[in-house]
Amino acid sequence: MFSEKMFKTPSPTHADYRYWTDKILFLTKQMRKLDLCLYLGWDRASAQPVFPSLEDVLEIKGCCGVSGVKGMIYHHGVEYFLRSRVEPLQGMLNNLIHGAKAQVDGEDVPFSEIITWCQDAVENEKRTLLAKESRALCRFLAPYSHASWQALVAALDDLGYAGYNEYFAEKKGVSLVAARDEARVFLARTGDAYRDAAEKWLQEVTGQLLDDASRYDAIYLLGMRYLDHLFPRDFDEERAISFFRKWHIDLNANPAFHQHTAGKPGSQSYCIPVSIPDEIHIIKGPLQGWLDLEAVFHELGHAASFLATDKDIPPEERQLFPSAALSEVYAFLMQKICMSPPFLQNVMGLSPGEAKKIADVHRVKWLALQRRYAAKFVIEVDNFQNNRLQKGEEHYARVMAEATGFQYGPETYLFDLMPDFYSLDYFMAFVAVDRIWDDFEQQLGKEWMLSPEAGSILKSWWKKGNRAAEIVFTRGHR
Repeated sequence: MFSEKMFKTPSPTHADYRYWTDKILFLTKQMRKLDLCLYLGWDRASAQPVFPSLEDVLEIKGCCGVSGVKGMIYHHGVEYFLRSRVEPLQGMLNNLIHGAKAQVDGEDVPFSEIITWCQDAVENEKRTLLAKESRALCRFLAPYSHASWQALVAALDDLGYAGYNEYFAEKKGVSLVAARDEARVFLARTGDAYRDAAEKWLQEVTGQLLDDASRYDAIYLLGMRYLDHLFPRDFDEERAISFFRKWHIDLNANPAFHQHTAGKPGSQSYCIPVSIPDEIHIIKGPLQGWLDLEAVFHELGHAASFLATDKDIPPEERQLFPSAALSEVYAFLMQKICMSPPFLQNVMGLSPGEAKKIADVHRVKWLALQRRYAAKFVIEVDNFQNNRLQKGEEHYARVMAEATGFQYGPETYLFDLMPDFYSLDYFMAFVAVDRIWDDFEQQLGKEWMLSPEAGSILKSWWKKGNRAAEIVFTRGHR
């Protein structure tokens, strides 16, 4: 397994660093292009990526270390090495998922479309039937998902890490235990207010009691399709993008910005920065309701920040990032803006009463999402810390039920597990957005998002790329 080369004393030079930096940057652009083709159903390039080997990654570590800008080169090398180990197994799982279907009253519901199906499933009984079908499918697919995760953990072991948590704490530069404890404090502090609001919300929409509802009922509730009759029919993607002109940003005039509509309403949306800031793509479903509006603005938040990044920043700092949390701050901030009363009234033309109704529901949804990702992060740290990759189902079901109020089947655990501790990135972003929002309101008033000054502040952050992390996560914009 190990070779003599792995243990030689490295003598890194600047040329070594540039060599590996250029290779990782090239591979990053190549992988982003391949992902873009995959999501859009385009023909993939004939040239297949050459992933770094175990020896390569250890050589990069000796050359670049594990911290700072150079450390990002190493950690991206590890990412591609892990991908080479996991992708064959993940491909097998994806093929099985592609053919898996639930049966609900004679209707085939593809496993990959369960979320979008639930968003439109008005009848409580149908969602209950789907929950039973989904549990059976998850039990069948779980061994294949577990094999992918086992391969990832084994690859980290080959790299010399004591465990999954140890590697990602190093990569993100945070104490996962301290962050988990903060998430637990957040869950305890917001629990009573959330439970009361969620119970009332669920009963008004579905007539159900929270203790009797499942995660599939939560998907329907969070989808907000039952409020789409209030969505202005003339509000399209162009009007959404034109909002940025209030901040003196014309996205459509930027040749680096590309948007694609693919899939159904409510489908997963993406922002793929093939090259920052020179080629940025967003992929979204049709804009037909509130959930679609959130998705569009979320991806526009990613895109706007990437497009504004200063080209003079060295390429490794522009193209690579140790954590997605900073970009998710900008994405969630835009998502919250588009559901705020000033936006709903002044940009979309809703009446004050209609705007209040949408914003009140979204306020509870926002807290529900914050608690969901806080809980997921707690579960992930606990289970990996205690070597419960396969045996963590019960802990998952219990903590998720406590945090969200909805019942979670233990069988869905592995399909709710987020790689790279992305749940932490989301949780950090949610918390930062709330603080930033308060700062903006104090400085610019309740309608701050309509102010060109707000755009100037955000553009000053976006221009800094990753270097804005300290400002965003510690001091706000004051």
